[in-house]
Amino acid sequence: MTHRERILTAFRRKQPDRLPWMLNMTPPVQELFTKKTGAKYHNEYWDYDSAWIPPSPSRKPPADHSRYWTGRKFAGPVSFDPEWGYAMVQRDPNSHLRHWESPFEGRDFTADDARNYPLPDYKDPARFADVKRQNEDWHKRGYATMYNASFSTFDYSWLIRGYEAFLLDMVSGEESAAILMDRVSGTIADMLRGLAGAGLDIVGVGEDVGTQNNLIMSPATWRQEIKPRFRRIVAAAKSAKPDVLFFYHSDGNIREIIPDLIEIGVDVLNPIQPECMDPVEIKRLYGDKLAFWGCVGTQTVMPFGTPAEVRETVHHLFKTVGKGGGFLCGPSHTIEPEVPWENIMAFVNACKECVY
Repeated sequence: MTHRERILTAFRRKQPDRLPWMLNMTPPVQELFTKKTGAKYHNEYWDYDSAWIPPSPSRKPPADHSRYWTGRKFAGPVSFDPEWGYAMVQRDPNSHLRHWESPFEGRDFTADDARNYPLPDYKDPARFADVKRQNEDWHKRGYATMYNASFSTFDYSWLIRGYEAFLLDMVSGEESAAILMDRVSGTIADMLRGLAGAGLDIVGVGEDVGTQNNLIMSPATWRQEIKPRFRRIVAAAKSAKPDVLFFYHSDGNIREIIPDLIEIGVDVLNPIQPECMDPVEIKRLYGDKLAFWGCVGTQTVMPFGTPAEVRETVHHLFKTVGKGGGFLCGPSHTIEPEVPWENIMAFVNACKECVY
């Protein structure tokens, strides 16, 4: 099979020739990778099964969010997301992590604020012209193409409004929350419609609505506030390319809404965080309707297991979650600096050993 055939076969819940896999690295781990291998790109060095293609930057001048930050002080070096305007503060110079701050922290947020806050423009066809070219190039080389919108309705809304304030606004039925969620959802729908229309095989979103034990909000609130908006996002992508595969990412325990995600049209669930949900059980319950991507714990076996335990985990998942196909193996999150190099190599080598 080509790389593209392999990953599309797995994501369509059929059995490929071998186990597809991938991983992502934090900057410190990327530096370690380059030091160990001499290579710059780990996906090329290990010959991954897919290529990620983002929209092109807007040709228009970026929106000016500076007025929202007048007078604000930050506890460390700060950068701003150029499209969405929220702040990323580096509080610890020795850490790759950033603290996200809202433009409306400590301020009122009115319906007019929600209507007027500058959001990215993904209606511009120029943002997807080069996506189409890259997509065709990667397809000729035998690779599947995909893109993750990073965040979606819930996450971008709280990044703009502020986490606790947005939750309060949403559950109390504030008009501003509804307006903001509608606008954010429309923006993400425009993005994924454009990407799917440019020919990408797989599109999706990240939206962390789970804690270690349960959903962040009640299932009823999710179904009332998030589900209908998310449904429109999935529908927008599939209207542009009916056979596009849609993946959904959320950390934590989200098993209460998995049937809803299937109903909406999600094809692939990521990452099935094994510390929160049993991947084997989730496969048994939903493997006839969903494919799965992830399942290797970055809170447990990757940082704290032995190389032998990492290998055993991959082989166990291959024989269970991967039985009959429908599984792409990967760490449940980006590889953190605590993960030993030996465990990274054990993961890579174990995945390469798994042949159907």
